[in-house]
Amino acid sequence: MKTFLSKLGVVQNVGLADRVLRVIIGALMLIGVMVYIQRTGVVVDWEAYVALLSIYPLMSGILGWDPLYAIIRVRTCRMTGRNQCGTLPYQVDAAMGHRPMPNHEYDHSLAGSHH
Repeated sequence: MKTFLSKLGVVQNVGLADRVLRVIIGALMLIGVMVYIQRTGVVVDWEAYVALLSIYPLMSGILGWDPLYAIIRVRTCRMTGRNQCGTLPYQVDAAMGHRPMPNHEYDHSLAGSHH
């Protein structure tokens, strides 16, 4: 398992702007499909494909991790000091200019959460 995780790289690799954009795109895709089905009352093949495709941007935006980014080792967030790809609350605080400071007594790494 450690070999697999080391090949994937950092757990979170999607920045705040990218996360917000992904959630909006995924939500718009789902809303479009639902509105079309409601108006026509007919379910066509493309609607099912669009609904399934909307899962990818929604989940990668919510989780902050994109498997394709991990494979090609791309990050849409900065790596200055603390991991800027951290939790969503940290990203929002950093985007608002609050300059959040990490708690140095607590191990924030993924390895530190598993004993």
